[in-house]
Amino acid sequence: MIAAAAWTELIARCEQAYPREACGWLAGADPVAADRVRPAATGDRDRFAFTDDDLLDLVAATRGPAPPRALFHSHPDGDAVLSPADLAALAPGGVVLHPLPHLVVAVAGGRAHAAALYAWAGGAPVLARRWRRTAAGWSA
Repeated sequence: MIAAAAWTELIARCEQAYPREACGWLAGADPVAADRVRPAATGDRDRFAFTDDDLLDLVAATRGPAPPRALFHSHPDGDAVLSPADLAALAPGGVVLHPLPHLVVAVAGGRAHAAALYAWAGGAPVLARRWRRTAAGWSA
């Protein structure tokens, strides 16, 4: 489960990155690496990519006092689903590179409106939970 404070911070970082894509991970109660964003180019909005330095930081974090609990990325003007490009990056050939849960946050016009959390089973993503933003807040 994602703590309320971490959820609020993660959503804020995804919104602040718009129209660029945010990506990172949750370590302890904090989103990490959300400042590592890539431009959202036409036809390329559903691809996230960690830099080599990000990947080294991620691996190092797994050995630290607050190891990553989940990966995340946003889809500017897209849906809260893992795209074919996401799957190719996360599990090339069905081999999951980082078997952490993965959260996808959909952001339109600078405002997050949906999110989906996926787990991994046999090299394939399994939808664990979906959220929608309503006038009253976030609901599952």
